Amino acid sequence: MQKKKINKKTITVKELLSIISDESLRSLANDTNVDYCSKVLYGRSVFYMLLLGLLESNRPSLRTMEDIFNSRRLKFLFNIHQKVSVKYNSISERLSVMDVDFFEKLFEQYYSQLSVLYSSQEILQNKIIRVDSTMVAETSSRLCQGMNVGKKKDGKKQVKYTIGFDGLLPCSVEVFTDKKSLSEDYTIPKVVFDYAKKKDGKIFVFDRGVQKRTTFEQMNQHKVEFVSRLKEGGRKDVVRVIEEGNGRRIGSLLLVSDEEVRLYRDRGRQRTDETFRLITTQNEEGETYLFLTNIFDLGPEVITLFYRKRWDIEVFFRFIKQELNFSHFMSTNENGIKIILYMTLILSMLILIYKRINQIGYKTAKRRFGIELDELIMAIVVQYCGGDPNLVFR
Repeated sequence: MQKKKINKKTITVKELLSIISDESLRSLANDTNVDYCSKVLYGRSVFYMLLLGLLESNRPSLRTMEDIFNSRRLKFLFNIHQKVSVKYNSISERLSVMDVDFFEKLFEQYYSQLSVLYSSQEILQNKIIRVDSTMVAETSSRLCQGMNVGKKKDGKKQVKYTIGFDGLLPCSVEVFTDKKSLSEDYTIPKVVFDYAKKKDGKIFVFDRGVQKRTTFEQMNQHKVEFVSRLKEGGRKDVVRVIEEGNGRRIGSLLLVSDEEVRLYRDRGRQRTDETFRLITTQNEEGETYLFLTNIFDLGPEVITLFYRKRWDIEVFFRFIKQELNFSHFMSTNENGIKIILYMTLILSMLILIYKRINQIGYKTAKRRFGIELDELIMAIVVQYCGGDPNLVFR
């Protein structure tokens, strides 16, 4: 797909929506066979319905999507036949069986197209992939798949989303519903290794949820660079001292030591074959922070700076939960959950690029994005009725 050139000083909703053309949507629908046996809810129309519904509703539901799909606004904006209509239960059923590949590939295409709008500084920044997970819970009676919360079978279930974030946009995601996925030692490495196969030269940053020494060894063996934190008290052998800290300040921390080490796995019984770099620091209150990495050619201040950038993904999680209702399940089976996830991330990318280029805040970006979309719809209606939208909209 040819990447579109867009003015980088300002950007409009119309320009963002044109990044993936109708022709591209139809082509992708053919490639993924997403429209197989569908009479009304084609991949293209479901995409537009969810995009508009997730943007406009404070708490999106299947009934909300029914109203949006059946509205003249949606049909005018995206050229859907006016006589086509659906019921909410048809939307529910369709989401449970649609091919998720269509939405996954759309997510990848949007990321590819939007990431070309990065500044030169942002291109350097997006080498660092922040990886973290968030959990969303729902009552067991409603959620088809999920991890049980607590001991009661009639309590709640959780779904886990593990996301890779490049500092500006989400770039990778996995959904987990089985019990073994409660452990970050399983979910984060899966996202890291899957993305590293697609994109080389990235540095992955994640928190102390990953502690298995075998995982760190596998990253070494596959030449996947990482920065993480290590819990205190683990056994180690010092191979060499890179730098005696002597209380040297690196950012807001004091450097205690910078060492090449071997760690111990199997509860301290077996030493790792691979060596790692362990940077030990303290804050002004005397609390110890251990940073583990397999990067040896950068200073300790750079390594700790990389780790601090992990906070960016926490800000992103807060944005999609507060502004895009990410903590709410509209579909309760795994297929539908994945579709809504990809659509939420696509919408988040559009708003984040709109925010960054137009230099405005999160809430303002979402609000203005919605207002501009409404004006775009009105302009189409005016033109359809024989008027000149340029007299009102510029």
